[in-house]
Amino acid sequence: MRSRLKTLALAAVVATAALVPLFGDPRQTPVTHPLWARMLLRALDMTDAVRSSTVASQVFSTLSWRDSLSYPAERYLRADGAVLRDENGQRTVGAGATPAEVTYAVAVVQPGDYQLRARLSGPTTPPATAEILPFAGGGVVKAFTFVPGAVQPSWVLGGSVHLDPGSYRAQFLLPTGCSLAQVEVAPPCLNPIEPPGGWRPTAVTTTHDIAVTALKALDAEHELAPAEQPIERTGADFLVEWPETLAAARAAPPGDLWAMRLEAGAGGLRAIVTIDVPEAGLYSVQGLVTPGAGQRWLVDGCRKAIVCPGEGAGWRPVLAQALASGRHLLVVTLADGASLDRVRVERKKDAASDYVAALRRLGFDPGPEGPVSRARALEAARFVRDRHREDLASACGDTVPRAAAPAPRIVQQPAVAPPMAQLPTVQPPQPPVGPPVLPPQPPATPTLPSGGR
Repeated sequence: MRSRLKTLALAAVVATAALVPLFGDPRQTPVTHPLWARMLLRALDMTDAVRSSTVASQVFSTLSWRDSLSYPAERYLRADGAVLRDENGQRTVGAGATPAEVTYAVAVVQPGDYQLRARLSGPTTPPATAEILPFAGGGVVKAFTFVPGAVQPSWVLGGSVHLDPGSYRAQFLLPTGCSLAQVEVAPPCLNPIEPPGGWRPTAVTTTHDIAVTALKALDAEHELAPAEQPIERTGADFLVEWPETLAAARAAPPGDLWAMRLEAGAGGLRAIVTIDVPEAGLYSVQGLVTPGAGQRWLVDGCRKAIVCPGEGAGWRPVLAQALASGRHLLVVTLADGASLDRVRVERKKDAASDYVAALRRLGFDPGPEGPVSRARALEAARFVRDRHREDLASACGDTVPRAAAPAPRIVQQPAVAPPMAQLPTVQPPQPPVGPPVLPPQPPATPTLPSGGR
């Protein structure tokens, strides 16, 4: 018996030794891009997205998400009463004799207004409906109505919804005779979370990869070092849209003794300004503001950022965005008690080494240049998780009212108040508003399932 046990133990050791060359010692296996991408998603509390993503390409797409998130009909999370069919060479999911419910998983890493649309066919009455709900349970975030095409599947726009980071379910209710061919969630303009050169299924994760993706995931690119002097605008440079006409304002005298402030009353305020960017690059937008009941900022009608309600005036980072050279449009909406004194648009140094330096200033050293160890990658993931949870604790969603309302106030803040007789009365400047130059959105990095893991 003792001899047999020794033989079995020896066989087990030999088998284990044979497995190490095939799969690698977990402590020594390189941290590949697919592994780091999954670690990063878990650090962002997106474990549900990791579980529902079976190949590396899906994880990469969740993080970079330059293009629309598109689901073929059969890639549902779960279905009740649904029937899979082949219609004109395309797979569809539809209702049989009774209505069907089909659910798709939606992972959102960056906040913004997302468009939901679907390719549907079937009777127009009753229409199909959909609801966006938190993945782990909770109330409906928003409900949509879809009137499908009668014969062939056609795209039907449901509408937009503001989504904060998290895991969601898109739950469709298909009436009898309705077929669903495809679901698409179109993101706003986002900064893709991906390493230099993009995600690659077989690449080994480096210090530069960790620094770039971590800073992007934390939406902290405003921490990058400045590349040049910023472009500045005061409240006097804005064209106020609410109301349509303005009372006469006073011009700043020589020496800029007066600074023009935009300040919202109970009805809110919306104003626009154009910014001419001389060189393409990554820019941060900061505002000298009083948050009041909240602020909404919109760049080129595409990238949105929220300043949450609060007290006290000061400089606040608003967003970082890649901008092409040329003219760009900045729209700010102020809720009750919010004010804006000055805006600063600053180009950032965005080499990989600059991201490493910025991450170190935030309190995490990714280590020397080169491939990262498993231990250092876990430390980086924990750092991202802790900072992300701090940010979530202060997040407020889109709380700023959208509707136009009563006239705003333009308040002048004197540094040294000169006699009123010395101040000539003029109209506030009207900046020329031309077509904005949309931020560049290059194709996403290739992440085909055939190359995934």
